[in-house]
Amino acid sequence: MGLLGRIFGIPSFAGSTNALLVELTLPTLTDPQRAELKARAIQFLQNISSPGMSPETALAGLNQASRMTQLNVLALAMKELGYKPALSSERLRKVQDPFAPDLVNEQALRAVARRLKWKYGVEACLSVESITFDTW
Repeated sequence: MGLLGRIFGIPSFAGSTNALLVELTLPTLTDPQRAELKARAIQFLQNISSPGMSPETALAGLNQASRMTQLNVLALAMKELGYKPALSSERLRKVQDPFAPDLVNEQALRAVARRLKWKYGVEACLSVESITFDTW
């Protein structure tokens, strides 16, 4: 595997790419798209958690997750629903576990942000606050 293959295969690179692409896409989503993504994200949490988890419990867990985790769960939902990122020539990356601690890597986040700035001329950064899905 070459250098680029190793870089692109690093979980923090994939997670950072997804997070920044979803961050850029969020303002472009319609209310029905947000509702569909929220429902799929809740289903995802119910599927990976203990059997019988209620949608309310899954929603509470999603609301309490870090922004990086929330954005990577939304990336999985977007991918499953066939939604494209706002930068249409980019693609969402495969992330095995959106809750994995190795998805949070400031160096990877800065590297992806620099790449998006260089390639598209857009400033991409994570918002500080977690998403409150109750208001979606």
